[in-house]
Amino acid sequence: MAKKISRKIEYAALVIFAAAIRKLSIEKARVVAGVLGAFAWNVIKIRRKVVVANLAAAFPEKSSEEIAALGLATYRQFATTMIELLFFPRLSTAQLLEMVKFNNLDLVEIALKQGRGAVMVGAHFGNWELMGAALAQRLPVSFVVGAQENAPVDDMLNSYRAGKGVKLIPLKLALRGVMKTLKANELVAILADQDAHENGAFVKFMGRTASTPKGPASFAMRARCPLIMGNIMRGTDGKFTVNFDVVPKPEPSGNEATDIINYTANFNKLLEGYVRLYPDHWFWIHRRWKTKEPLCVKPS
Repeated sequence: MAKKISRKIEYAALVIFAAAIRKLSIEKARVVAGVLGAFAWNVIKIRRKVVVANLAAAFPEKSSEEIAALGLATYRQFATTMIELLFFPRLSTAQLLEMVKFNNLDLVEIALKQGRGAVMVGAHFGNWELMGAALAQRLPVSFVVGAQENAPVDDMLNSYRAGKGVKLIPLKLALRGVMKTLKANELVAILADQDAHENGAFVKFMGRTASTPKGPASFAMRARCPLIMGNIMRGTDGKFTVNFDVVPKPEPSGNEATDIINYTANFNKLLEGYVRLYPDHWFWIHRRWKTKEPLCVKPS
């Protein structure tokens, strides 16, 4: 009962906050987000130790002052991303396309000409929600989404996505939904940068072995379609740039499980390149390296 009441309060607070923040211009709302991010880092210190440990392990060459500055920038970036999501109901198609520039959308269009769709693999990097919403204004795209613990909040976020033309595939129905979407020659977007527990592919990321979701590589191999990574970078003028990269498909080894692991490793390598260029853009708050590799599994 206490948890149910708590979730209702969380939802009510989010609705009130969203309504209030949307009364501001998006520029002023971003200033508020920066303040909230700094407050979370300096005062509340939510998972601050996790962020510091993750950044220190990924960038051993950086001083403690540099790590702290990166941590603060990460919190501000994430807070800004979340507040921008709350603006979705106010953003028109024209505004979305004005905010987001696609550098090489032709890579995706060429992939679709093969007639088998494409798997778009991404990460909690930059404003990934905005990237998906802007892409949906140009091409049919479906998100594979997991359910949030707070159902009303989950419904609210999904309504924001759907309101921008993004189709949704529940994670629990991913196999059927993904294959059906690819068969229709459409795009399926999957975030694959969080700990996948014991069933993940144990491949390197930022210098350490990380349990990584196999889904994107597995779906792409099964559908015989391209695996394309998308990343969105925030500019200093409130605008964004999206880059697409085709994830290199590994040479067949004769073993499907090995090929999926190698394909997943190639995705991680591409993502790592972007994270090193834009370290404040990635979600360091997550315990990415939580699951340790079983001793019976050989590293790829």
